[in-house]
Amino acid sequence: MPFPFRYICDLLQHLDDESRKETKQIPAKVIIEAWFREHRAHLNAQDNDACAILSTLLPERRTDRVYCIQTTRLESIFGKALLLGASRVQELRRYRTPALGVDLADCIEGILSRTPNPDLGGNELTVEEINTTLSSIAAACRFSSPSVRALRGSQNVRDQDRSLTNIYRQLSPRDAKWFTRLVLKNYQPVVMDERLIFRCYHFLLPQMIKVRDDLTTATAFLRHISQSPHDQTAIASLLKPSIGTKVGRQNWFKGRSIKHCLDMGRLRDMSCEQKIDGEYCQIHINLCKPGSLIQIFSKSGKDSTQDRAGLHGVIRDSLKLGTSACPLKIGCILEGELVVYSTKENKILPFYKIRKHVSRSGSFIGTIHDSQSHDYEHLMIIYYDVLMIDNESLLAVRQSERFRRLSELITCRKGYAEPVQREIISFSRPSAASKLREAFAKCIVARNEGLVLKPDEPYFDFSTAQKPFSCCNIKLKKEYVQGWGDVGDFAVVGASYDAAKAREYKKPNIKWTHFFIGCMDNKDKARARIEKPRFIITNIVELPVALLSTLQTQCFPSPVPFEQNESIILDFRQRGMEKRPTEVFTDPLVFDMRCFSFDKAQNTTFWSMRFPSVSKIHHDRSYWDTISFTELQEIALNATEMPEVEDSQEMRQWISALEKADPGGIAVDAMTQESTSTEVRESPAPPLKTRQEGETWGKSAVESANVVQPQEQPSGPCFDTIESAQVPINPRTSSAVEGTQDCALCEPPRKSPANSGCRKRPALDTIVAAKKQQKLSNTSCIRSHPTDKATSVSSSSVRSRKALGQIDANSQSQSQSQSQMCEGLQAGISMSEAALSSSGIDCGHSSSPTEGQNTRKQNTVSRCCSLVGDKCTLSNCSILLAPCIAQYAWITENLLRDHGIDDFLVDPKSWTQSSNYKDSTLKWDPSSRKMKKVRIRKICLVESRRQDATLSFYGKIEAAALKKKNGDREWVGVYDWRILEDISDIESGRAKPGDMDPWRKRYVGIT
Repeated sequence: MPFPFRYICDLLQHLDDESRKETKQIPAKVIIEAWFREHRAHLNAQDNDACAILSTLLPERRTDRVYCIQTTRLESIFGKALLLGASRVQELRRYRTPALGVDLADCIEGILSRTPNPDLGGNELTVEEINTTLSSIAAACRFSSPSVRALRGSQNVRDQDRSLTNIYRQLSPRDAKWFTRLVLKNYQPVVMDERLIFRCYHFLLPQMIKVRDDLTTATAFLRHISQSPHDQTAIASLLKPSIGTKVGRQNWFKGRSIKHCLDMGRLRDMSCEQKIDGEYCQIHINLCKPGSLIQIFSKSGKDSTQDRAGLHGVIRDSLKLGTSACPLKIGCILEGELVVYSTKENKILPFYKIRKHVSRSGSFIGTIHDSQSHDYEHLMIIYYDVLMIDNESLLAVRQSERFRRLSELITCRKGYAEPVQREIISFSRPSAASKLREAFAKCIVARNEGLVLKPDEPYFDFSTAQKPFSCCNIKLKKEYVQGWGDVGDFAVVGASYDAAKAREYKKPNIKWTHFFIGCMDNKDKARARIEKPRFIITNIVELPVALLSTLQTQCFPSPVPFEQNESIILDFRQRGMEKRPTEVFTDPLVFDMRCFSFDKAQNTTFWSMRFPSVSKIHHDRSYWDTISFTELQEIALNATEMPEVEDSQEMRQWISALEKADPGGIAVDAMTQESTSTEVRESPAPPLKTRQEGETWGKSAVESANVVQPQEQPSGPCFDTIESAQVPINPRTSSAVEGTQDCALCEPPRKSPANSGCRKRPALDTIVAAKKQQKLSNTSCIRSHPTDKATSVSSSSVRSRKALGQIDANSQSQSQSQSQMCEGLQAGISMSEAALSSSGIDCGHSSSPTEGQNTRKQNTVSRCCSLVGDKCTLSNCSILLAPCIAQYAWITENLLRDHGIDDFLVDPKSWTQSSNYKDSTLKWDPSSRKMKKVRIRKICLVESRRQDATLSFYGKIEAAALKKKNGDREWVGVYDWRILEDISDIESGRAKPGDMDPWRKRYVGIT
């Protein structure tokens, strides 16, 4: 029984409508299950096409199908189908206009709503017809898999367009909208859980997809079982892989720290393997097909046998195929990683080298600037698992036994075919943490990608009662640990708009979706005004919802159309980069960026960030302070170059740093624990003379901590701006902060060690180490006022460092020692200030002992937030209170004080007239290795319900005539005072998931 396409559209539209409701949403799971119950009779019909239905519900799974149809071509096809005139074509192109919130599919629905297709008298379009059409289009594309291309008929491009035209002329407006998104393989913001879809369709389908990860094969197998439900042989073969059909992959989790990995390991024996930075290969050997012995599947499931022809000889030799010594009789299924090996350098080459050895559907893509393949370079396979040998399934066999069978099966040859390097770590032993730290430190020192932790369990768990993290692998990379993937500040020089991406945000008035990261290439000449600033475009990034909201409400980058830009020069050195910014930012924004590694992108000769993401938007920094192009290349080289000689000292430093990565035994998630934007922070003290004489700024974070003596401790963990004369300072340039830390003075910052002085550390880690300073834990002491009496710090207050596994969770001594230490440390402020003053450093104290309430004190040492310490969103903001709320004790004595703010303004003229107020502060810049000025952010808080009083106060702020140094008027953001309560809820963990961004929720205006 053919399945009507409108049934699929019913489900998609219901999910879309429900996702846009702000309150009381029906869970998608409930909607999907109800839909399957409603159409169960149609779905169970013997003559329906399960593959067509699932391909329509989950178009992104059909990686074997490539249509080569993007938005522009589909727009043209639809325009011709309905014979649209010029005015209606312009209406169809409304999706190109930013901030409208519509995509091509919405525009098509709008046009068909006004001029609908004629009624065809009940001959509605079916899923099978649409699936056949899309299959024929994909068969004509050379990027589709060989099995799909084998179905190609005599169609040409015109025939393909004509087939889509016929479909559009039969669809209703709503159905045409979802058909458009089906062709583009993007239903978002509607996202359906494929495991739920499989389970709802048939209870055996999730297990089938695990073993035979192909919709066509799995559904055909499902049909056979449905027709013969008592065929025990067929049901038993369900759990057995088939040579020629890709086996599904295991579930993977990211390890955020050593403690996090141990928690997921659950006291099991784990195989700790080196993670290879290559391309995944699932290799099928079928001796029953002499003409095509080898078949290789990529991670996406696409058959890439021909593209990886250079690997065939290596596989034949490793398995001795075609010889009497071959250990196989029928065939096998292996897993491994494809890399490029250099016999000249005797090492595995970087990932970007693969593209000149491996084609993509017969074409070598992105190799314009790459060198030719050298005779000393060749493809290599690193095996790490075997899933089947001679018709014997190993999916239910433990990992240790599978690896033993693999080792017996392959013939190793250095540089060509090798098993992955690994060691067994028993997570049930007390030494597990130290062994894993040591293995991870070795990996980091060797500049390897990371580790893979595999439990000694079967490949798949087919039991009904699955254990947590059962049969799941763990990826542990240095960049997964919070803060260790931070690169630095980058300039954002422009942005573009994509309608489909804008719909995913589910927010109105989105003007930009993609942002262009640029590195200045002529900073010195631009500063001297000899040349315009020239930025080399290195990456294009997207923003998460929270950061995009921040950008919409708080950032004003002075955009101009790309064609009218005369302020800065944009250099697009990456050939083939089709995207161009629609608008250029004449006052570029500053993003704090992180990445997982560095790579040379397609058609480029320079290093750029690989998998970049934005961790923060900085309001207090200028694009002059961002990383230059030369500095980016140095960072990348030092992060990827292998050290010439193994450094045991470096190894110990990394082990020590890894111990600090689990404050209080809590696994910190690097991607979810960071705040969305930064305000101005207090500047760190510049280096003292005693340091300048004998040391360089390149010392690692761990080395710096190791030189601290008990009698030479900094004034306390709360004081990130005061260091004693003997303590090397780690300047802080990013506010992508970490989790809480112990209050122990001897504990170094929880950052990756670096040693740029001798260039043995990657510069990425150098900057990361320099960017972070010790942070305050939630139980740490509050900073005392500088007027407190000075007392000496007893060396007995310094707690000795214990290994993570040796800390007794029930012991009270830790908190007692912290308390004693905090009491003793409060007295060290005056001494530290005296030391800084003797060194010629301005501590920023008021010249007079007292100041009126109208003046904000610029003390270098101030109270820190009692909720999150230096992670506080309001850290170093200059707060102006409307007079009507300046006397509210709840605001001044509770909310502001909780955030470490003792002084505030009630008169906007204090920003310009007070000699004590400074509109900027010093901050360490790692790129130039100098202290640089950054602007303090001004915020005004009002009672928004009192509109007349608020408008009157607006006038006072405007009358103050605040101006920047260049003479331009300065804008001040105005918010309702309840934003303080919202921020307190977020920082204390009381905020509910999904709550609106307080900066947007409490936004009143700007003046």
